[in-house]
Amino acid sequence: MKKYFIYSMFFVCCVSCSQNKEQIKDTNMGITANNIVAKTVQQVQHYPKEPIYYLYVANSLCVYEILVNDLPVHQNYKYEQLATPIYINRAILKSGRQKITYRLYPAPKEFNGGSDVFDSDTQFDVTVYQQDFKRPDADTEVLVKEEKLPIKKIQVGDKESQTKEEFVAKGQKYYEYSFYFDAEVPYENEGWSNGEDLRKIDQDLLKQWVVKFYNLRKKTVEENNKDALARQVFEGLKEQFVSEYQERDYIKDAWNEFITKYDNPTYQLQPFENYKMEFFGDGRLVCLRQISNDARYREKSALFGKYKDENGNTRADFHRLYLYLPKGEGLEYIQMIR
Repeated sequence: MKKYFIYSMFFVCCVSCSQNKEQIKDTNMGITANNIVAKTVQQVQHYPKEPIYYLYVANSLCVYEILVNDLPVHQNYKYEQLATPIYINRAILKSGRQKITYRLYPAPKEFNGGSDVFDSDTQFDVTVYQQDFKRPDADTEVLVKEEKLPIKKIQVGDKESQTKEEFVAKGQKYYEYSFYFDAEVPYENEGWSNGEDLRKIDQDLLKQWVVKFYNLRKKTVEENNKDALARQVFEGLKEQFVSEYQERDYIKDAWNEFITKYDNPTYQLQPFENYKMEFFGDGRLVCLRQISNDARYREKSALFGKYKDENGNTRADFHRLYLYLPKGEGLEYIQMIR
C-alpha cells in the first residue's frame, strides 16, 4: 500500500477568556471533511521548474534526529540503516540559506560493544540533493551539499606520520552539529517565521496552554469529528502540499488515509502522560514529547494512538503538534502551525 505522509497535524484556533470561562474559537470555519481537498488544491501552484530537496543519511554506531531550520524531519533511534531519501521541502519556507542540524546519540549497547558512549569509529554522513519534481529522473538530480562527521587525527606512534582518525566526540553521550546550504524554491510559506520566541514567556503558563491544545486534539479524535479534524489540519496540509507541488489525486489519497484510520474500531488513544515540553523553530515552536528510553517512543509526540491494520498488525499513530504564537498576540491566540 502506498503511504501518504501528512506531517502537519493542526489545531488552528484562538482562545479567549471571560472571567473563569475559557472559550475555544475555531478558525477555518469554512473547511469541512468534504471540501478540504478542493480547498487545498486551490492553494497549490505549479511552475516551469519545481525543485524538491531531500537528504540521504549514512550512519554507523550512532542513532540520530535531523532538523531542518530547527524543525524535526526525521528520527532514527532503532539503529536502522536508511536507504530512502528524507524529503525536506515542508521545512523550507522560502528561498535562501537553510540550516540542517543533526543530533547524535551512541548506538544501542548491543550494537556498540556494550558501551553507552560514542566509539572512535562512529560515522555519520549527510548528503543534500535537489531534483525537479516535474522530471524525477537521474538526469535532474543535483548534488547540493555533502557533510561528513567531524573527525580528528591522533598520534599512535613515535613518528609524526603515525596517526589515525577518530570521531571528535569519542567517549561522549551526545553530539550536535549544524551546517548550511542554499535553496531556491518558487513558493513562499509563512510557517512559523512571524512567531514570538516562546522561550521568553512564563513557562508554567505556556505549558498550561500547550497541554490544553493537546487535550483538545485528544477530544476531537475520540469524538471522530471529521469536520473539526479537517479544520485543525488545513493550514499545515496546505503549506506542506504547496511546498511539494502535489496534484489533486495525491492530496485526496493522503487525506483519505489520514482520516479513515479514526473509523477503525480498534483505534485507541494511549494515556497522555510522562512528557516534556520542547522548543523548535528557534524558539517559535513548542511541542510535548514523551520521556522514554524505548526506541519506539523516544522523543515522539506525547499524544498517540494504537490500532490494528488490515493484516492484524499493531500500528502507532503519533500526533505531531507544533504550536506557535503570532507576534504581538497574547497566549490566548496560540495556534498550531506544524
